[in-house]
Amino acid sequence: MSIKTFSDKNKGHVDHGKKVKKNWKVLVIDDDPTIVNTLESYLKFKKEYEVLKAFNAYEGLAIIEQVPSVDLVFVDINMPGMNGIELVKKLKTKDRTIVCAIITGQPSMDIIIEAMRSGASDFLSKPFKFDQFQVAVQRMIKERSILLENEFLTEEVKIKRTLEQMNLKLEKKIREQTILFSISETLSKTRNTADMYQTLVELGAKLLDARQAVLWIKSEDSKFLELVASIGPFDAKYEKIDISSSSHPAVKVVKEGIPIISSGKGQRQRVTDSYLLVPFRIREELIGVLGITGPYPQGTSGEEALFLLHILSERASLTVENLLLYDSLFMNLHATLRALVRSLEAKDPYTKLHSERVTEYALTIARQMKCNDEEMESLTFAGHLHDIGKIGIRDQILMKPGKLTDEEYEIIKTHPVIGAEIVGHLGLLKTETAIIRHHHERWDGRGYPDGLRKRDIPKLSRILAVADTFDAITSRRPYRDAKTVEFAVNEIDRNSGSQFDPDVVMAFLQSYKTFPQIN
Repeated sequence: MSIKTFSDKNKGHVDHGKKVKKNWKVLVIDDDPTIVNTLESYLKFKKEYEVLKAFNAYEGLAIIEQVPSVDLVFVDINMPGMNGIELVKKLKTKDRTIVCAIITGQPSMDIIIEAMRSGASDFLSKPFKFDQFQVAVQRMIKERSILLENEFLTEEVKIKRTLEQMNLKLEKKIREQTILFSISETLSKTRNTADMYQTLVELGAKLLDARQAVLWIKSEDSKFLELVASIGPFDAKYEKIDISSSSHPAVKVVKEGIPIISSGKGQRQRVTDSYLLVPFRIREELIGVLGITGPYPQGTSGEEALFLLHILSERASLTVENLLLYDSLFMNLHATLRALVRSLEAKDPYTKLHSERVTEYALTIARQMKCNDEEMESLTFAGHLHDIGKIGIRDQILMKPGKLTDEEYEIIKTHPVIGAEIVGHLGLLKTETAIIRHHHERWDGRGYPDGLRKRDIPKLSRILAVADTFDAITSRRPYRDAKTVEFAVNEIDRNSGSQFDPDVVMAFLQSYKTFPQIN
C-alpha cells in the first residue's frame, strides 16, 4: 500500500498532525435496505457520525463525487452491476485515504484475500453483532486518522514506517482469518464428539507444528482427567490422571482455570520440550484440557501460540456443544418414534418386533456389503422406522385376517409416503427419509410409490427391501402360517434381478445364516 498526496478536499480534517474532533462521515452501501437502515440508525444514535446511504455501487460513487471528505465506507460484496471489491478498487484509486470495509454473507479465504488486496481494511461476515460493527468502525477511524495526519508528512522514513506497520497488521489479519476459516471449515465436517475430539488434537498439532497434541476430558464424577484423543508419542501412564493427587500440570489448569506455557527450559536452564496447556470449556464450564508439546513454528511466540490454541479450543467447544445438543434431541426423537412403531406393532401379535428384526437383518447384509459407518447409522435409524407410515392406515385394513381388496391394497401402498413425510417434516436427514420412502421399490421398476428402477433406488432401500421380505415370509400372518427359512431364501433368490438387486441378494445369501433370530 502506498500513500500519495491527497486532494485539497481532505484538508481541514487535521491541523499539521494534530487530531481534530469531528463528525465522521460514513457511507453505507448495500442492496438490502434493512441492513442500510439498521446501520444508519445505530450510527446516528452514537451522535458522532454523519451517515450517507446508497443501495448500489453506482449510487455510492455518485455520493463520493458530490460529498466532500467521506471517511469510512461499508460496502456489500454482492450487488447488481458492480460488486463491492470492484467498488473499493475505484474508491482507493480516487482517494487512498478513504477507509473501506467489505460486508459479505459467504466468507471464504479467496474473498478475504482479494478484498484485502483491493484496498479494503476490514471485512464483516453476515450476520454480525453491533459490538463487532462498532469495533470495526473504531479501528477504521484510527486508520483514517493516521492517513490524514500523514498527509502533511514529508519525511519518507515516517511514511515508510507507517506503511510497514499497516502491512504487518494486514498480513496478521489475513493469517488470523486464514486460520479461523481453516478451523471452522474442518470442524463443520465432524458428525460426532469422538471425531470432533480427534479433529481438535490434529488441528492443534498442525497449527503449531507440534510433535504431540492431547485432549483430556473430566470424568463424570470429576475425579479424573481421561484421555479422549491424542496424536504423536504419548506416555500411557497419563491416559488417566487423578485430579486430587497428581502433580501433572494439566491438573493445575483444571483447578485454576488458566493456561500454562512452558518455555522449554527446565531446572538449571536444561533445554526441554516446550508445552502449552489450555482449558477446554463448554458454556463457561471447564470440562477438560487441551495440550500441545514440541517446538513452536519459527517466528511464533508462546503468546501467539496461546492465542491460536485458544481460538481452536473456543471454536471446537461451540461445535461440541452443538453436537451434544443435537445428539440429545436426536436420541429423544428417535426413541419417541420407535415407541410409536412398537405401539403400532403391539396391536397385531403377528407383527410384534417386526422392525427390530428387519433392522438386524438389514445391518447384517450391509456389513457383508462393506457399508461404511455413516451408512450403517442411517440404516439403523430407517430400519426401526420403515413402517411408521402405517400409523396413517386404518386398523381394519392393517389387521384384516383375509385377503385385501384392490382398494385396500392401494391404501396399504401409501404407508412409505406417509412414513417419509412424518420423518421429513421433523427435519431429519434426507438419506433416512429416502430409505423409508423407497423400501418397497422393485429392481424391475414395478414397485411403489415411485416406480424407481435398479440403481435409481437408494442402495440402503434395496438392502432393507430384502430384509423386510425375509421377515415377512418367515413370520406368521393372520391369513397363513410362517414359512421356513429355506423357503424364504429360495423365494428371494428366485426374484433376484426382478424384485431385488442381485448384489444385495448375493450378500444376503452369504450372510443370512448369521441372522441372530434364526440361530
